[in-house]
Amino acid sequence: MNTNNIKRDAKFSVVNFSDSVLPHISEDTKTRYAWVPFGLFGQDDFWEAVVMSYTDSTTNATSVNNLADLIFGKGLYTTDPELQKAFEKIIPQEETKRVCFDLKLYGNAAYQVYWNDEHTKIIKMFHIPVQTLRAEKLYDNTRIQNYYYCTDWNDQRKLRDKIKLPAFGTSDEKREILYIKDYQPNLYYYSLPDWVSALQFAIAEGELSNLHLNSITNGFLPTMMINFNNGVPAPEERQTIEDLLYAKFTGTNNGGRFMVSFNDDKENQPTITPIQIDNLHEKFQYIAEYAQDRILVGHKITSPLLFGIRTANNGFSSQSEEMKTAFSILQTMTIQPFQNLILNFINTALNEGGIEDLGLYFEQLTPLVILSQTAEETDKTIAQVEDEVNDSMATPDEEDENIQEETINRDDEELRFIRTHGTNSGHFKNRFN
Repeated sequence: MNTNNIKRDAKFSVVNFSDSVLPHISEDTKTRYAWVPFGLFGQDDFWEAVVMSYTDSTTNATSVNNLADLIFGKGLYTTDPELQKAFEKIIPQEETKRVCFDLKLYGNAAYQVYWNDEHTKIIKMFHIPVQTLRAEKLYDNTRIQNYYYCTDWNDQRKLRDKIKLPAFGTSDEKREILYIKDYQPNLYYYSLPDWVSALQFAIAEGELSNLHLNSITNGFLPTMMINFNNGVPAPEERQTIEDLLYAKFTGTNNGGRFMVSFNDDKENQPTITPIQIDNLHEKFQYIAEYAQDRILVGHKITSPLLFGIRTANNGFSSQSEEMKTAFSILQTMTIQPFQNLILNFINTALNEGGIEDLGLYFEQLTPLVILSQTAEETDKTIAQVEDEVNDSMATPDEEDENIQEETINRDDEELRFIRTHGTNSGHFKNRFN
């Protein structure tokens, strides 16, 4: 059946309002460039698409900001307090905080590492905006050798001034790039944010807010059927009319715009028939709530209440109980994997850079809403309950380590007592049985 003939002979047409497609992740290695573009909807638009979904979606922005803050916590510290000041001279806290944000938002992050003149010791590590970097093609190498730096990859004039920087551990130059990313199937040069499956919903939430804003500003215009009563034009002319209407009246930017028609006489005026859609406000509300839910799922947020979004108590005896349980899961399943990834890269770099093991760790940041709820329920101050709450949310591994340490201490105490008094002593039976 020839559908083109049917469309040409039809006396009416259906105008498609959107040709949106799901994002297609691609590392384009077939370009003439020496670097690898990274695209979602186009050739090298990954970074722009992620920023757009962050700036346009309130739920996505809130999720990224709050989770990035939890990943950084109270900062990056060493187990030896005497080395803390020296460590912060190498990696200032603010630099690591920016790296945490980039890793959460983009799924990629980077430090620029500075060596001494002899290239034997790392002296400084600074954050570098990861969206300004592009990986060099592998060619005959088995690992990435260089990254290209440019402040704006869409500006052809600035592209002429791009800088080629070696990847960490591949050169003897004073400055190298430590690129932090996690493993992704079918990708080698870059990684993806953990919430990439919710990207479409973040864009949809932004489009909904744009539609409502324009509708409120311009007045509400329902969906219309437009009939032209001055004859059926040729197919090419009809296509031109459709294109003009599409460009002028579709899209969320055009919500609520009005139309002006100029006619030779009343008989030939176009007939505009409103198409009423029942419960349109409920449909918009459903889409908004569904998009918000999918974004939260994409970020693995166990309870929206952690970020100030109120819900039912979901079977918990109190909101405090729900938040502590949800935060414990969030800390274990979401926050710690990010922290471990950053720590692994930093420790590897510092060890290769001639710096001894510092026992680095992120100090946990407990949301104030949990502390205030617990303090209110126990009639204590926030400072008094902070350590208690942190201990109650210890991960299973931490609990096992505590139990193991207690067992070892008890065994040592028994051994010392046996050497002194023997096992037949009544004191031994009373003390250890």
